[in-house]
Amino acid sequence: MILKRKFICISVSLAVICLIAFFGSNIEKSVSVSSDFIQKPQIIIDAGHGGFDGGAVADDGTVEKNINLKISDALSKMLMVSGYEVIRTRTSDNSTEDNSEEKIASRKKSDLRNRLELMKKYPDGIFVSIHLNKFTTSSAKGSQVFYSPKTEDSHILGENIQSAIAGMLQSENDRVIKKGNSSTFLLNNATIPAVIVECGFLSNKNELELLKSEEYQNKLAFCIFCGINNYFCKGDNNVTES
Repeated sequence: MILKRKFICISVSLAVICLIAFFGSNIEKSVSVSSDFIQKPQIIIDAGHGGFDGGAVADDGTVEKNINLKISDALSKMLMVSGYEVIRTRTSDNSTEDNSEEKIASRKKSDLRNRLELMKKYPDGIFVSIHLNKFTTSSAKGSQVFYSPKTEDSHILGENIQSAIAGMLQSENDRVIKKGNSSTFLLNNATIPAVIVECGFLSNKNELELLKSEEYQNKLAFCIFCGINNYFCKGDNNVTES
C-alpha cells in the first residue's frame, strides 16, 4: 500500500536549516519558516528506550537512551520549524509502559505496544525511531536504517534517510538498508510507513566519541531531517491512492 500524501512539497532555505542544525532550540525563537502544505505531514519521532529501559551501554558507561533523546530533540525542532506536525513518544527520560509494578519483560512488551498504538492514532503519518547500535566487534561503525516490510513507502523512506546520512556525513558508509523482521516488533507490526535509524555503534571507540558530541548529534539529526524531507518531496509526483 502506498499512502496518498495530501500536501505540497516544502521549500526550506539552506541558511535556515544550517542555523537550526548547529544552534538547536535557540533558533526556534527567532526564525519562522513558511510552508505550502495543504495538510501538514504528521511525523512520529520515537526516541528509542527510556526510563527503566536504557538500551545498549558503552564500555565507558554511556547509555543509549540518553543519546537517542538528544538526537530526537534536535530532529523534532528541525521538523517543527519547517512546518511538519511532530508527535513524540517521549520527551524526557521515561518509558511508555502501563504498569511500572510489573516485571521487566512485561513492562517492555507494554512499552512497545503503546508505541505501536500511537501509529494507529495517526494513520496518515510516518514513524521514525532513533536508536544506537552495539556489536561484539569494535570495528563495526556507521549508521544503518531498518524499514518495515508492511508498506512500500517504508522502503522509500529508509532509502532517503540512509542516502542522506551517507552522502552528507559518513562518506565511507556503504551500508544498505535492511528489512525488519519478527525481531523488530514495531517494524514488523507497523500500520504506517516506519523505519528505525541505528545512528552508530557504541562499541566503536571513535564513533562513540562522536555520538557523545552535541555537534555530531545535530549533524545526524540534520541528515535524518533531509532524508525525511526528500521522501515527502520526491513522493509528490509519483504516489498513488491506496
